[in-house]
Amino acid sequence: MKKLSVILISGLLICSASCKKKESGVCYCTYLTGDSKDYNLSKLPGEQQQDSCNVLNRYASAFAGGCKLD
Repeated sequence: MKKLSVILISGLLICSASCKKKESGVCYCTYLTGDSKDYNLSKLPGEQQQDSCNVLNRYASAFAGGCKLD
């Protein structure tokens, strides 16, 4: 039973260190070159977050990129 507990705790620690959770209200932009940029829009109301991310998406599309709000 102790071995199972140690294995479970080890797995949880490894996953928590390696799994990156995306934040809510952040506009994630990626580009064809592999570059990425995050814009924290969490202080804006929900509709403004989406509108702002859409504007960023239009800018990114000029550089073969795209943005998505999470």
